Amino acid sequence: MRLRAGHVPRTLGRSAAAIVLAAAAGACGATEPTSTEAAAAEVADVVCTMLRDWNNEMGDSLNATSDSITDEDDPTTANAALLDGFDELIAIAEAHRAEVDALELPAVQDRAALVAELDAGADASAEVLEDERAEIAELAPISVDRQAGALGGAFVALEGALSVVEPQVGAYRAELRDAFADDEGCRHVIQPFRAPDARP
Repeated sequence: MRLRAGHVPRTLGRSAAAIVLAAAAGACGATEPTSTEAAAAEVADVVCTMLRDWNNEMGDSLNATSDSITDEDDPTTANAALLDGFDELIAIAEAHRAEVDALELPAVQDRAALVAELDAGADASAEVLEDERAEIAELAPISVDRQAGALGGAFVALEGALSVVEPQVGAYRAELRDAFADDEGCRHVIQPFRAPDARP
């Protein structure tokens, strides 16, 4: 049986009727997200989903490279495998910039600033990886006893490449900042923030 707001079935007693009316009144007073809040939530979801995908894609790529370098590898082979792995990471980072350029986001405050920050972050990510690749190219042959150090440095570089794409949403106005803060999926792909320091 469906109940209309304000309608009390005859079979209900007075106390039950009061409960129904109170529930109906509460439902009428419940606040729904405004169109601007819904648009900001959509932006946060789209952007953070994209950033999580980037993290997973690049992490999987470097893990595969690491797994390919075994104790049986010839030192020259290990160096080449790591260089090839970074070539792949750089290609992935460059593809990420194209993803940002193709983003279609609802019109919200600070949208342009967010897209510009993602653009710059994607470029910076590729630069971090290119710098690391240049250092790898100068490494001595990666013998078995040097594998841990070489791979450790590679993963540190990847962490740096991922951190520079994290938007600083704490600097945005409340509408967008709050949407990112409320989205659980954004927790590990944005720069952490506490007190609001929004643009005027």
